[in-house]
Amino acid sequence: MFFQCTNKKVIEANVRMTNAYQHREDAEQNIFDRAIRKEWEPKDKPVPVETVEGFYLVHESLFEEILKKHT
Repeated sequence: MFFQCTNKKVIEANVRMTNAYQHREDAEQNIFDRAIRKEWEPKDKPVPVETVEGFYLVHESLFEEILKKHT
């Protein structure tokens, strides 16, 4: 799965959900489409770095059984 990350964070503190994509190209296109800075955003603040990061997802039962001891 691919996630759009802002400043290397999948989910920010003030966000309760995120978008997941099956294909990297779709996530990258969405970031490109949103890249235009909005007029109302302050120009003196740094622009957040948005990247697409890929993850392998496993079912939580598999995590508990196999992977938890390695984290």
